[in-house]
Amino acid sequence: MELELQEKGYLQLAIPESKLVVRDTITSAAKVDFKKPHYPLLFIAGDMDHTIPHQLNYDNYKKYTDKNSITDYKIFPGRNHFVLGQPGWEEIAIYILEWLEKQKNE
Repeated sequence: MELELQEKGYLQLAIPESKLVVRDTITSAAKVDFKKPHYPLLFIAGDMDHTIPHQLNYDNYKKYTDKNSITDYKIFPGRNHFVLGQPGWEEIAIYILEWLEKQKNE
């Protein structure tokens, strides 16, 4: 992603946050029961994401094991962590919309 687009995205979207937010991810409040039934869940990833690498995203996707729940994973080539903020985001939005429509009709 071009530096100019990175800076623009940062200035428009970055919000100062408490450093304590990360702490909450290691407490019991963040515990997820991966075997529990859940609503349809779509994981999306960019293959160039260095913040949440696509392999980590895929590993999280694989943890959801309820056979009656829908869990899908889609990797988008040439995308970084700012998947929906990069030029061409419309293609990804269309994919997500079509996925949602499919879930609604099942």
